[in-house]
Amino acid sequence: RHHNLCISISIPAIARCLALRPPPIDDIIISPSRSLPSRCHPVLPTQYVIFLLKSTMKAFTIILLIALLLAAPQPLHASILHIKSIANIKAILFTRPDTGPQVVVEIVGADLNHRANRFFDHWSRPDIYTVIHHGSADRETQVEGNTNEPRFLFKTKMPYDKSMGLRFVVKEADLLQGDSVIGRAFIDKGRIKEMMESGESALLSLGENIGILKIRVTKPPAELSHTSLLSLNPKVKKLDAL
Repeated sequence: RHHNLCISISIPAIARCLALRPPPIDDIIISPSRSLPSRCHPVLPTQYVIFLLKSTMKAFTIILLIALLLAAPQPLHASILHIKSIANIKAILFTRPDTGPQVVVEIVGADLNHRANRFFDHWSRPDIYTVIHHGSADRETQVEGNTNEPRFLFKTKMPYDKSMGLRFVVKEADLLQGDSVIGRAFIDKGRIKEMMESGESALLSLGENIGILKIRVTKPPAELSHTSLLSLNPKVKKLDAL
């Protein structure tokens, strides 16, 4: 199989990257696969891990991530938060509180068929998250790593469009090859209305022999209709009075 790039990274360097610490530059070897250095040979010492990349874009992404780790000062947490803020610039500058009808969507968890989903992660079990789509809005749960039974316990509010259904997409997170869709589920506008009235949870199929997703759809709590949370309980003291 033809690959465009070979990246050789020592195991201690990988450990430092996972700990958000810059790795030693000598422990990273990047070269075209057509002219591999001796340490990029398929027979390698056990202390090195090799990444053979077919896609030029994926190779560029890996190199960029390594460059950021090498260039960023210690600690990296502040730099990562800064980069995240730049990525969310649209939400920071243009998003305002939604004053229209809203719905609360909760993703409790999922149970996946182990055998049917074993190919998503060859080294361990899949790293799973769920994306919720309703009208023009979407929400995303956190990633639950190395599991076939993720328990997200994720709850969010979304603008409610009475003419639209809810779509759920369960995905496997993969940094190198790109995220993959594991399964999908959908409930129509009528089912949303029924669940909002009853407050009961539902089990949705993610596809034949793939798994199930447990969700709950409810009305917004009373707190959202109040301008001040103190109005709900006058005995609660303001923070500046403590």
